[in-house]
Amino acid sequence: MKDIVSYRKIPTQARAKASVDAILEATAQILQQDGVGALTTNAIAEKAGVSIGTLYQYFPDKNAILIALARQELAETSQAVAAGVSGAEQVDEAVDPLRRGIQALLQGFHGRPRSRKALIEALIANGLSDELARPVDRVMPDILSAQAKTGELKPITAYVLTRAIIGAARAALMEESAYFGTKEFEDELVRMTQVLLTAPR
Repeated sequence: MKDIVSYRKIPTQARAKASVDAILEATAQILQQDGVGALTTNAIAEKAGVSIGTLYQYFPDKNAILIALARQELAETSQAVAAGVSGAEQVDEAVDPLRRGIQALLQGFHGRPRSRKALIEALIANGLSDELARPVDRVMPDILSAQAKTGELKPITAYVLTRAIIGAARAALMEESAYFGTKEFEDELVRMTQVLLTAPR
């Protein structure tokens, strides 16, 4: 994994954090409304209501802003997946934690799809595609291991399954598939995972 530093300076005070938040939000809005071709540091600064000097105080270039925004959204998705899993103690314990984790992950791909596609492309272009798996890497292996019928799950099996889930969700988003966001798509991801977990080894 490349060591990409997205921030030139980490904001610590409330006013600085507000400026950075405005820059990231402006970036997401431009990506969603006009596409990556319209994204420039001047356009971002103008939409965010900050000076270009303020923008460059925190970010070295446009690419760094894209990476920072992508990482922020991945962190939010990670929290959502963890929260979805931790709230799943009732109903069918063998199924519900897995489904809730997948639901939370898919929800993280929703909203501003044009922006999310651009952020995924930015991560891939910068050799950071492995970061896309962070939302599931932290919690899903434990869920998968708990559901495995053949004892403790091998790390390679957890790796393949989590990448299969992430890969399918990413493909559906990038291809603008009609399946994306449907209950049927969620069901197939859950079914695929359950079949692989219970397969004889």
